[in-house]
Amino acid sequence: MLPESIVQATALLERVGPWLLGAAAAASLALLLSVVADLARGRGPSGDGRRRSRPERVLFFAVLSLLWVSFALLAWYHYRIWSDVPLEVPADIGRWINNNLEALARQGRGGLPPVDWSHPPRYAIPLWIEGEKFFFWALVYSTALLYPFLRRTGTGFRAALYGFLNIYLWGVFIFARPFTEPLAKFWAAVSPWFAAGGFVKARLFFQLYPKMIFFYNSPYMWIHPPLMFAAYALLTITFIACIFMLFTARREHEREAYAFAKIGYLLLTFGMLIGYPWALQAWGPNWWWDPKIAASIMMWFLYSAYLHTRLYTHRRFLWFVSAGLGILCYLSLVFTYFMAWFFPGEQTF
Repeated sequence: MLPESIVQATALLERVGPWLLGAAAAASLALLLSVVADLARGRGPSGDGRRRSRPERVLFFAVLSLLWVSFALLAWYHYRIWSDVPLEVPADIGRWINNNLEALARQGRGGLPPVDWSHPPRYAIPLWIEGEKFFFWALVYSTALLYPFLRRTGTGFRAALYGFLNIYLWGVFIFARPFTEPLAKFWAAVSPWFAAGGFVKARLFFQLYPKMIFFYNSPYMWIHPPLMFAAYALLTITFIACIFMLFTARREHEREAYAFAKIGYLLLTFGMLIGYPWALQAWGPNWWWDPKIAASIMMWFLYSAYLHTRLYTHRRFLWFVSAGLGILCYLSLVFTYFMAWFFPGEQTF
């Protein structure tokens, strides 16, 4: 039986969270429709003016506000887990666990630190695991839209950006369900702890503690995934700008594509570099040919090539090559991410 405080916190999250996320998704749809209506009315030259209507301004900031309030609710829920779900055991079992941890370390099979049972281990779970990672991705994407929104980019371009915002938010609302099924895998693994007693709890401890140390509470878990998801979100804007660059040949779209690609590429690079020591810690040296890691390296080379093509976009032929390469880069990103669902390897979901 889970602690009553966690039961109540989960019930609150499941009651309030879907309404916040659903309201954000509905507001994003209304935002898209308002901008499409502006396009239909032909505001600006060729219906691609820069004017932002009052409904667009109100709806845009409503979406951002609702998403950040939702994120704050998730942060509160994770704090309650840290506060109310310690792995506590009786003193005699605690001594037995530490003796076994020390014995494993002497045999070279350890790596897990002994526990100070006056401060029992607690879960410091990041806010980008399970379905929450898609919510975090959408949150970063929506926040990044502040830049083209404040710069008053063309109405058509903003409409495309809002279209992808709808894909993200409705996808999270319908499929990821971070609020209606909060941390389902985590609770499936941890729930037996509260029904166990005696040395059954000790056996469960050796199942839960390694994943707590090397996965949930790992410093790499707090750095590597958010860098990668933030990079993916920013590179989505580059992808949209490259499509407009290909079909309109406007310099402003090339500048938008390059501005987000620079930041996204830096985050992607740092994220991959930080993932290296984490992979060594978790899997040892024999992981280089994991399918997702190999695909990630190829994706990085493609984005490196895309950034270099900017040196030559003044040439008409290479302008379209650069746009096409930007689109190909994003397709490789999508392939790299989802291949972990279908190809066996260390990062198979």
